[in-house]
Amino acid sequence: MKCHVSCELTADSLPKCLPHATLTINRQDATLHVPGNDYAFSGASAELILAIFNDINGMNTVESLSRKSGFELEDVINLLCYLRDESILIDMNRDNTGPLSGVQLVELVKSEVVFWRKHINHQPFWQSVHDGKCSERQIHGWGIEFYHYVDAANEYMANGVAYCRESIDIRQKIAAHYAEEADHGEIFLQGLMADGLPAKLVENANPLPSTRALINYLNEVAMESSLVYTAIFSLMQSDGDGFNKAGLTEYYSRLISLYPFAKGMFGAFLKHASIDAQLGHQSSIFENLYSNDEMVSSHEVKRTFATIRQLVNYFILYYEYIFEYYGDESSQLPRRAPRITDFISSANQR
Repeated sequence: MKCHVSCELTADSLPKCLPHATLTINRQDATLHVPGNDYAFSGASAELILAIFNDINGMNTVESLSRKSGFELEDVINLLCYLRDESILIDMNRDNTGPLSGVQLVELVKSEVVFWRKHINHQPFWQSVHDGKCSERQIHGWGIEFYHYVDAANEYMANGVAYCRESIDIRQKIAAHYAEEADHGEIFLQGLMADGLPAKLVENANPLPSTRALINYLNEVAMESSLVYTAIFSLMQSDGDGFNKAGLTEYYSRLISLYPFAKGMFGAFLKHASIDAQLGHQSSIFENLYSNDEMVSSHEVKRTFATIRQLVNYFILYYEYIFEYYGDESSQLPRRAPRITDFISSANQR
């Protein structure tokens, strides 16, 4: 199998395959199963992927894969390049390359976030949502946590503006981006109200610790640097696949058919996504600001990739805990706001 496009994988690369990928064997053939697609290999390619699959975990260099499997380095690189071009694999050592031009960094980030989106979107939470297996409590719990996340733009995006140390032009564009998102929490509040959840209870409910952790991390990133901060929107903003009126309407109409009790909530999701589509948010602010010939230091290249990869972990935790907490029928919905008596009783116990 030959790689037909430019491939930057080298002997020192640390290839990592999608965690949800599995490999099955049928006589002399092998099939790689990833969410949404299957890839068939035969002959020497089947032998090669069978030999290296369990070690494509981001901890083994391409050279070590070649040495351990007994296959030529060029053949291993060609196979891995093919998987990378299918967004099944990334190079965990790519962040050690630098400095890079803004154009180079943007393209590498765009390629990597496709991989991480696939990983996030195939967590058990999303599988249950799309299979219609979530309870009413889990769906509305998701809506409440998502309201807190969206409304938190008034924390972290405000910090992104305040801590911008770059040109006035960049600060103004970051500020304009914040202004576009500042009132979007209200859209979700109205949607939850339409489903019968009182607005005050939703507003005053404590977000789950995992939701708060995600928001806190976004605040930290916003105060670090404008380049690293805007890079996170490459992951957070939707991509172009189905991100149009017809695609969005079809998707949320299906969710409403699965969960008719959440018509208001999913109507809010549709309204919000449609606004983002109209504002052109399928092209991230990171791309719009930094896709140029200006050089980015090795340190910022490394921080960009490290930040995006850490943000993936926060999002996975966010969805996992929504699924777990609201999956318990004894959980509060919305969660009760703290009372002064809670703190008084705690102090008395001490």
